[in-house]
Amino acid sequence: MIRRIKSRPSHCASITIAMACLASVIMMAFALVGPAIAEETGAGTPAPQMGQDDPVFAEADSAALLDKAGNVLFEHNGLKQEHPASTTKVMTAMVALDSKRDLSEIVEVKAPDLGENSQMGDYSTGDRVPLGELLQVMLVYSANDAAWNVATHVAGSEAAFVDRMNKKAAELGLKHTHFCNSHGLEEDDHYTCALDLAEIGRYALEHYPFIGQTALLRTVNTTVHGDLITLNSTDRLLDTYDGIRGLKTGAIVANYTFIGASGRGEVQLYASVLGCKTFMGRFDDAAMLMDWGYAKYEQHPLTRGGWVVATNPYAYNPGMKAYVRSTADCSVQEWPGLGGLSYATTQSKPHRLLDTKTECGWTTWSQSNANVGTALYASDATPRFASSWPVFSAPLFETS
Repeated sequence: MIRRIKSRPSHCASITIAMACLASVIMMAFALVGPAIAEETGAGTPAPQMGQDDPVFAEADSAALLDKAGNVLFEHNGLKQEHPASTTKVMTAMVALDSKRDLSEIVEVKAPDLGENSQMGDYSTGDRVPLGELLQVMLVYSANDAAWNVATHVAGSEAAFVDRMNKKAAELGLKHTHFCNSHGLEEDDHYTCALDLAEIGRYALEHYPFIGQTALLRTVNTTVHGDLITLNSTDRLLDTYDGIRGLKTGAIVANYTFIGASGRGEVQLYASVLGCKTFMGRFDDAAMLMDWGYAKYEQHPLTRGGWVVATNPYAYNPGMKAYVRSTADCSVQEWPGLGGLSYATTQSKPHRLLDTKTECGWTTWSQSNANVGTALYASDATPRFASSWPVFSAPLFETS
């Protein structure tokens, strides 16, 4: 945990105990040249169950909620084997991007027979489409023929591509996931679980900028039969959920699934819901789960904008000081049950001569490897005459 600072009687009694605590935390952090770790906890450690405060699902048979670092904040039937449907295409996109193919290269499309109820872009054999465009149609509109053509173009055959998908799943430690195709149409040995699926979404957005950018598209244009057409996203939360980052829908007969991602401030959440019964039920349950997650975070103030955290010699007058201040209020959002906070401070010019209006560094606070808050520091616009005596060595501050 962050070390707490207590005050003892002083002529500076007008400074509250709370302010002393917060200011000294910042000073201890800023005085460090390298990172100081107060406490570390392992990423991916399941959060304790919260009993009566658990989210209540209208339809989802299984679900999971992760933070940016992959910590499990909640899971319901998290390891139950379920069909991923078209959320499979997120793994397809990652494997295709891993191939390092030029996304502008042209794919000569073939029209596969994937069944009459399959979501299709309706490409014809002989259509010529850039690989990046096929990936966008696959992720935004969920076209199965786009996924099949991506797979066969990248690996030579769908079977060879699926082998790469399963190897990728093993690399990511997804022990309850197995793929039989690139598009997500139903097959007996094609499955995942809520925890694995949320991790697939988290890893995709954290490591593949193309997927992150594509997941936010409301529409995508492509050429079919020589005509330019516009296809709409299947993600109904894009225009309704605060902080939404996409990600991917899936559906087989009477079984709907969704990976949802969102961010508010420093908090990033990744939710998966599987086994929903209706088209909108998956979106409602995913939104409810993310709302529940944001509400569970506890906010703690750390510093206020304008507080002095250090004084450095002024570059153009040795008798003056450049006062370094936090540039804005800073609070952290802490998840209960994931362990204490750690912090690391970076100084651009520690103990060096400073000009005015100079960015001086920052402190980041983390909980179980997830960044939960950042304070920025900069020097004042005007230098001041000041003693070289350390401003924070007064007896007001005492560590315990």
